[in-house]
Amino acid sequence: METVKRLRKYPKIEIVSHLINGLPGETHEMMVENVRRCVTDNDIQGIKLHLLHLMTNTRMQRDYHEGRLQLMSQDKYVKVICDQLEIIPKHIVIHRITGDAPRDMLIGSMWSLNKWEVLNAIETEMRRRGSVQGCKTGV
Repeated sequence: METVKRLRKYPKIEIVSHLINGLPGETHEMMVENVRRCVTDNDIQGIKLHLLHLMTNTRMQRDYHEGRLQLMSQDKYVKVICDQLEIIPKHIVIHRITGDAPRDMLIGSMWSLNKWEVLNAIETEMRRRGSVQGCKTGV
């Protein structure tokens, strides 16, 4: 977040944070708290939320195949994203809620390749909750 502080000197530069959900050892609560800290402790104008993509030829690939790394299910990802959206103030632009990885290099989570299915699942869950971005910020 030091970079954010340095960039504040330039008011015309909009700051967009990137957060990866599903890092090794990260819990649901930690992912939600990361977003809360990001949007409350920093003067950001936008945020990009990503899923950890397990790629070929990485150290994580070995950990995954040896059972030391768990990947998020689509259901868990949708719940995390919805919880995160609820605490992101409405004035912060959501630039991304799911990312892309090259199909030929992706080991997991394979469900992330179907972007529209993921986006539809997020929308369905938000509607089920009667929820919108920023509804839990009190603003």
